[in-house]
This record gives sequence, structure tokens and C-alpha cells, in this order.
Amino acid sequence: MDFDTIVLGTGLSESILAAALSKAGFKVGHFDANPYYGGDDASLTVDDLRDWAESRKKNTNTVYLEAQRQRFSSISLTSSNVPRSRTFSISLSPTIIPSVGPLVDSLVASGVSRYGGFKLLESIAVFDQPSKVKPVPTSKEDVFKNKELSLVDKRRLMRFLLFAAGEFEGSNELAGQETQTFLTFLREKFSLANKVADAIAYALAFCTSPSDLTLPALQRIRRYLRSAGRYGPSPFLVGHYGGIGEIAQGFCRAAAVNGATYVLGRNIMSLNPPPKSLGSQANLRWSLSLDDLDEHPSSRIVAAQPAYISSSSPSSPGGRSARCVAIINTPIRFSEPPPELNDDVSVEDIGPGEIDTGLLIFPPSSVDSGSSTAAASCLITGEGSMATPSGHWILSFSIPMSEQDASREPEELLKPYLEAALTLTSSPSPDSPTKPLLTCYYLQTLPSANMVVLSGSPQPLFTVPSDIVVMSETADTAATHAEEAFWKIVKDLERKGVKPTKIKSEGEGERSEEGVGEEPQLITQFWPPLDSVGDDDD
Repeated sequence: MDFDTIVLGTGLSESILAAALSKAGFKVGHFDANPYYGGDDASLTVDDLRDWAESRKKNTNTVYLEAQRQRFSSISLTSSNVPRSRTFSISLSPTIIPSVGPLVDSLVASGVSRYGGFKLLESIAVFDQPSKVKPVPTSKEDVFKNKELSLVDKRRLMRFLLFAAGEFEGSNELAGQETQTFLTFLREKFSLANKVADAIAYALAFCTSPSDLTLPALQRIRRYLRSAGRYGPSPFLVGHYGGIGEIAQGFCRAAAVNGATYVLGRNIMSLNPPPKSLGSQANLRWSLSLDDLDEHPSSRIVAAQPAYISSSSPSSPGGRSARCVAIINTPIRFSEPPPELNDDVSVEDIGPGEIDTGLLIFPPSSVDSGSSTAAASCLITGEGSMATPSGHWILSFSIPMSEQDASREPEELLKPYLEAALTLTSSPSPDSPTKPLLTCYYLQTLPSANMVVLSGSPQPLFTVPSDIVVMSETADTAATHAEEAFWKIVKDLERKGVKPTKIKSEGEGERSEEGVGEEPQLITQFWPPLDSVGDDDD
């Protein structure tokens, strides 16, 4: 099996890359040691989650699983009998997707949008106290319907939202404040009250700590505000069946339709560099040794998730975050309806009641025994996002590990947030509190690179940097990394004299042994027009 490029790992970045290279006309081999698509972004059933947790607690002699054991540590999983366990889609990378951004652009331009479904995020709220949250106003109508803000606060908030939605770079308000902490900027430049500033910083800008800087926070808010209205009132989408794991599988399907070869569930025993003494640099090939497979796939370029490359195991780790997954069978409420609705009080005034798909933000120090220096988030997904059977919800918690919390175990750190969220379940009772059917706590450590691309020598051609990114940027960051890798690989293949082949229907001819297409295409864009690559309505 000879390829132009081998891609190791089926996470979202790698899957987008494989689809783009295949659609451009290159021969792609796509391999994953896991028996499922998605890699670290996968959507798992309850049984798969148990297997995932057990496999990452055992010592192993394979490069990939050893790197996984370092990346996912302090795993503890407890569960009772979870009914219909195979109908759950539990995301290892819970994500909300901006309606305007690189991932949505790729979904539309590639045609992969036809392979999945999406639900609008219903609401974002900030945890205030047990059994009470405050929905976040995101539009002019929301601001002026809010009965907790004074008229002065509403005017100041509207002035800020208009500023953040515009071209603020170079403005008088921002001049010299780009590296100021964002909370200080909000309080000093726009005179916003502390609670309003906290809601903006942690629920609109998705800051993770009080020390987050002003310019990147403003840029996130602008993307947030400009995404509202494209597909509905909410600026964010949630992917069906677990989110970006299912989206990654859609890109893999698009790659396969365009000729990519897939091998899943086989341990990659070694990645072998090309011999230095053979031929010109352009003809040197990397090769894979796979468990229980005599044939050795080879390619001129390898693009790999770092866990597959021994020298890129997390010896130089990036950021760390503590995560928790919990399954409950009692709905979460963001508000309680009054006994009677009348002309003065409407459903629109009180906000959403039971939440099927929502995001709950916990600012620093908002929960007893929680972190005083980092903000936590909880993504709620239910039946409407196809992630659970009827009457069940998945709560996905995440918090970046600050220096102050570095010595704490994930369960110790996140259990107070889970207990706080459970106070929002319908009719909570001290005598019979809601108990999760399953909980899984773990610590995630990211390597220093998101993707490593190896060319004709043992040295990496380049690496795509990685770090903990906020939930609203995970998907777009993956799409951006994939496009960056795509253009690097295309240029390197061009230097080696490899030209893409125009996609042909079956029987119309094949590429020559040298990899030069009979009808070479000039690659000028990330995704070619859909009607020119032979896409069908499959």
C-alpha cells in the first residue's frame, strides 16, 4: 500500500486534513489504533467509555497507548445500571460550535454537512447560588427584558456590546489596553458592575481566569455576537450524537468516498523513517508496521497526532484540564415558572425551564470548595442532541488546572461543581437528592503539538502548536490547524513532483506509478467546488 500521505489518528483535525487531501486528488491512507473514529474527540457509548478508561489505566508497550496513559490520568469511573447504555453518545471533547467560523465553512464547502445534524444551544447561564442561575443576555432584546439590571447598567452594557461587535482594533477605548486584564478593562472603561462584568468575561468571552487578557477576549465576544442569527437566535450549534466525534466521522466518510483507505483498530507497532542511502530526497518513503499485518504501508509524508510518534509523547506537555462526565435521569432547570402566567409575566420573561441542550458557567469562587482562580463549564446534552435516550442527560464538566489547583485530583476539584449543578434539577429535595447514574473523572494533559508532519527526513517538517482552548473555539481551532497542515503538505508534495489526479469515475483510468496524474489539477483552494470532485448524493 503506497500513498502520497499517511494520516495517523482520526481526531477532528486529522479527519478534516484527510478529507481535504483526498478531495484534492492525493492518495491518502488513514490509520487509527482505536476501533472507532474520532480519536481523542470520539463519541463513545457507556460500554465504550468503560473500555476507554480501563485501557488508559494499564501499562502497555505500544507507543500510542503509553502516550494515551500519560495524556489521560487519574481516571475514576463509577456507575450503576445505566439503561439502554449503547444509545448514549458521550463526547471526549464536549464542544459548542460557532455558527460562523472555519468549521462551519468547511462543513458547507466540503459537503460533509449532509452527513450529520445539529441543534442550537438553547441557553447559556451563570451559576449564582444553589438552585439558582442567571441567564446571560446576548441581544438588545435580552438586555432590556432583564429585570435585574438597572437602567444605567443596561445602557452601559449596550454600549459595550455595540463596541465589541464592531471593529474595535485601533479604537480609543482599546488603545494601550490590549494586555490589560479583561475584567479590569470592563470595569474601568465601561463602568460595568462586578456581576455584569463576570457574566461578560466568563459566559460571553469564555475567559478561564481573572488574568485573561483584553484583546483575545474581545475577539471571542465579537465571534459570539456575529454568530447569532445565522441559524437562529443562538450563536452556537451542538452536533448530534456527541458533537465533533460524529463530525470527524463525517469527514472520514467524505475522504473514503474520494478514495482514501481506512484501517482502524490495529496497533501501530512502529513508524519507520526512510533509509538515508536510497535515492533522491523526493523518493524517500516512511513506512508503518501494523500489528498482525504483513504489509507495510508507505508514503512520502506522514501527518500524525503526537501520540503516535514516540519522540512527541507528552514529555513537553501543554496545558492541563480536569474533566468530569455524569449521566443523570432528572432534568436541569435554568428557571422555575411562576404558579400563574399573566400579561405582566410571560414565558419569555422567565427564560427557559427544563434544559435539553445548554451551557452552565461557574465563575471563580462561585462554588464552595471549588477553584478560586479558574472558571468551570458544564455542557448539558439530552435527547434533542441525539446524545441520550429519552429522560436522560449528559453533564460534561471542564476546568483548566491552575497552579493553585495543581495538586488536587480531578474528582476532588470537580465534585463540588457536579453537586452544585444537581441543585438545579427539577424539584430537588434534601431527603432524596439527584444521584448520577454514572460519573467519570479524569485529568487531560495536552502535548506541545497538535499535529506533527514528517517529510523525507527523520526530522519533523513542522508541528501545529496545541494548548487547552476554550469550548467555543475547539472546533474552529481544529479546522484551522487542518487547513494549515493541508497547505504545508501540498507544497511539500509539489516539491517532490507529486501532482494530484483529477477524480474520475470508476474505470476511467488511474494514476501512474510515479504519482503523476493524467489530468493534474492546480490546487488553489482548501475545498474544491463540490460539482468538480464527483460528489454524489450518497
